[in-house]
Amino acid sequence: MKLHARLWITFSVLMVAVSLILYIFIIKAYEARMLEGQKQLVISQGYAVVDKLRGTLPRFPERTEGYLDFYSRQLDMRLFVLHNDRTVWFDSFRELPEHSPLTLEILKNGANLPTGLFVPTSSYGYVQYTLLEMEPDRPELGYLLMVNNVDFLYEDIRAFRIQVIGIILAALTVFFFICYLVASWFTKPIRSLIEQMKKITPQKRVFQPTYGRRDEIGELGAEIGEMVSQLNRYDQRQQQFMSSSSHELKTPLATMQLICENLPHVREEEETHREFLHDLEVQIGKMKHIVESMLDVNRMWDRPLNRVRLGGQELEEHIRGHFQFVADQKAIRLTFQWEDGSALNVDEELFYRGLDNVVSNALRYSLADSEITVALKRVDAARTECRVCDQGIGIAEEDLPKIFEPFYRSPEAGIWAQEGSGLGLTIVKQMVDMHGGDIQVMSRPGQGTCIAMIFRNKTVT
Repeated sequence: MKLHARLWITFSVLMVAVSLILYIFIIKAYEARMLEGQKQLVISQGYAVVDKLRGTLPRFPERTEGYLDFYSRQLDMRLFVLHNDRTVWFDSFRELPEHSPLTLEILKNGANLPTGLFVPTSSYGYVQYTLLEMEPDRPELGYLLMVNNVDFLYEDIRAFRIQVIGIILAALTVFFFICYLVASWFTKPIRSLIEQMKKITPQKRVFQPTYGRRDEIGELGAEIGEMVSQLNRYDQRQQQFMSSSSHELKTPLATMQLICENLPHVREEEETHREFLHDLEVQIGKMKHIVESMLDVNRMWDRPLNRVRLGGQELEEHIRGHFQFVADQKAIRLTFQWEDGSALNVDEELFYRGLDNVVSNALRYSLADSEITVALKRVDAARTECRVCDQGIGIAEEDLPKIFEPFYRSPEAGIWAQEGSGLGLTIVKQMVDMHGGDIQVMSRPGQGTCIAMIFRNKTVT
């Protein structure tokens, strides 16, 4: 069942339930009010009769019967005067002899007087019984029992019920229509999103939602749009990666092919043969390095992060153990700075893989007798920064936005050092992204480069 129909049915069922409760409440309240009004009316009429009868009992029975006849016809009721034991004393219809017992529910009830009772009967319809004391201080005078038909009252209640049902049914009909419109209006942006998503194909990924409100549906549309944009960027990067990797691999493959074709012709020339074999070994190593870097880029996303705490001392030991020999050969000084208590919450293997690429680039593109500084400091209570600064050739401003793209190498870098796959900074950026961190690059040609990797102290997915 579609969401539109579910909403419509839910709202409708809810309204029916509310209407049913409201109907019961209104009818009960109206019925109670009508019965209470009728009860108070008859009681007031009964007190008027009692005032007349008090002076006639028990000395003037003829006058008592006369008053009973008169008020019985005037009020259209059957009136009884009862003894103290609640047997018949006088009957306005003169059908029951004196001391006849009455088996009425109101006479068995020990409630405070005056009281009234409405009873449905099979022969006379709805009957109202009202019982009053003749005089509380003189119990020997007995009681006045009033019996009257109240079918008219229940006819009014029944008519009111029919009227209320008609109003509620009309209101429900209108509400059903309104619910349908509301459900349609509410699900319209969802249907629009679905229509837009149906237009997305592998060949054409365009998502343009027209819903402009800032609510959950608007957020959903924005997230889907961002997802489609990321997918398009991913495809673009994949195509660029494939194109760049093909280009990068084609050069060493072409060189290797040329060397292999010429090896038989230089076999007799030992020196030239050795040079050819050396060049072949270099190209094989370069190709192996490119392939390994490509695998690193793709395998990094597949492994979960195993975070540990790394301080400045651990970073210095790692870098000196891996790069001190190269730095000494190039007469480059490695210096370290870290604040007390500063540490990174990172995956050790991934972080060192990225850090090694940054330090390796700094060594590769630095001049002799220069300095490379590795610093670790707190940015604020929630973030810690690892910064690597060199005094090398630097990066041109127009090249900075491209340095994290796979296989990209600036012209100056290509002239300065032929080795390198162009994937080092791509791996660094990917490592920082996996940790939920940020990376910043500050550089000027001829003045060096600083790469700052900023990590959050708490785990961020």
